[in-house]
Amino acid sequence: MFGLIILYSASYIMVYRWPGIDLAYYFTRQVLNISIGLVFMFVIAMIPIEKHLQWAPGYLVGLILLLVAVFFFPSKGGSHRWIDLGFYDLQPSELAKFVIILFLAAYFDKRQFQENWKVDFFDKFLIPVGWILFISYLIFREPDLSTSMIILSIGFLLMFVAGLRYYYFFLLAGLAVVGLVAVLQFELLKPYQLDRLRGFLDFFTGSAVDTQVQIGIDAISSGGVLGGGLALGDYKYLLPVQFTDFIFAILGEELGFVGMAFLLILYYLMARSLIHAAIKGVNRPAGKLIVVGYAYLVLIQVIINVGVVLGVFPPTGIPLPFISYGGSSMLAYLGGFGLVISAITHDE
Repeated sequence: MFGLIILYSASYIMVYRWPGIDLAYYFTRQVLNISIGLVFMFVIAMIPIEKHLQWAPGYLVGLILLLVAVFFFPSKGGSHRWIDLGFYDLQPSELAKFVIILFLAAYFDKRQFQENWKVDFFDKFLIPVGWILFISYLIFREPDLSTSMIILSIGFLLMFVAGLRYYYFFLLAGLAVVGLVAVLQFELLKPYQLDRLRGFLDFFTGSAVDTQVQIGIDAISSGGVLGGGLALGDYKYLLPVQFTDFIFAILGEELGFVGMAFLLILYYLMARSLIHAAIKGVNRPAGKLIVVGYAYLVLIQVIINVGVVLGVFPPTGIPLPFISYGGSSMLAYLGGFGLVISAITHDE
């Protein structure tokens, strides 16, 4: 509900850019996105987690087909990220975030949680790492560097939560270095991605200013403690993505430090409740992995989105969970929450 309020305040000014649209166009579509997401969430929640774990390989295959299918649809802004369904643009990379959580939970549920279990290099390390890298590579080729990095971090985190020995961390770090060298050596980054990194480094060192980031910082600075009031902000007219990636800046301008703190406290309470549920309310290890993975997914996206607005991280396309406009992201967040509900209510 808080997200809808902020979204309307940030998006109604689009009528000044495209006079033909309704003032509540994006608000209405976001209500539709949430409605579809809630239906998706309840359907997933009603299915026992045991069934989801059994079907996890099928979910993964379906995801791979969707990630390949995006390349057969026309690009938007130079990226192949969406499947045009006519009434809905589906972004499979958003769904990949919780599918990879479910798949890894199912994978380790069968192989790891046994008495006197010892790590087997091939079965417990190479295979899951291979799947994580494969999914991340498909997303990276869209191109969507930020989401592919999130998939990598989710996958590796769950591997360690599942009990992977600490010394494998050094092997993963080595793989990360090799991957970074390969990306730079073979020039796999797109020109706009390199420009973003250069702009971020210039901004961070003070040698240059990233216009979009600077506008976001100015918006937050102008809000002060209490903000200028809902719908009364001026910087939304200057930001090109004011109701998606930079909606936190609009929140800061209009509701000030109090509004930003309120939202961040809501995220903290949500993550705290999820972690508490994983520790106290879920007995099955696979269920614990799902709940912990979802809590991490929400938190890491909050940290990255807010960090981008504050100039701490280079600009990315990571939405603010439950706040930013977007059908696929809302579908993913609510669908993932459905998995959490299923893991808790159908726990054995």
